[in-house]
Amino acid sequence: MTPDEELADRLVQLAVVVLGIKAAGLLLLAGSAAFRPVPARALTVSLVLGVAMGLVCFGLLRKRRWGWTLALTVLIADAVIIGGLLRLLIDVGLVLVLFQPAVRHRFGMR
Repeated sequence: MTPDEELADRLVQLAVVVLGIKAAGLLLLAGSAAFRPVPARALTVSLVLGVAMGLVCFGLLRKRRWGWTLALTVLIADAVIIGGLLRLLIDVGLVLVLFQPAVRHRFGMR
């Protein structure tokens, strides 16, 4: 394994961990609807984004090209729909990780 491949694997693993934590948080928010009132829009958004982030984690770990594309889509949607400065910084950081040449090459992107 070349150093670029090792770097790509580590960066993808980092992105998967962060996205997994974000997905778990969103799904916990959706699950909390059983114990407290949650607006329908918030419930829907948290479920859809949480499941999408879970799919992204699966796709990235399996080196699927659609995982890279879906990751960008989900990160943009997360930053735009939910908002917040910290969330925006995390999403921008993950996008920068996905655009690293070694990571793009891993997923067959130019």
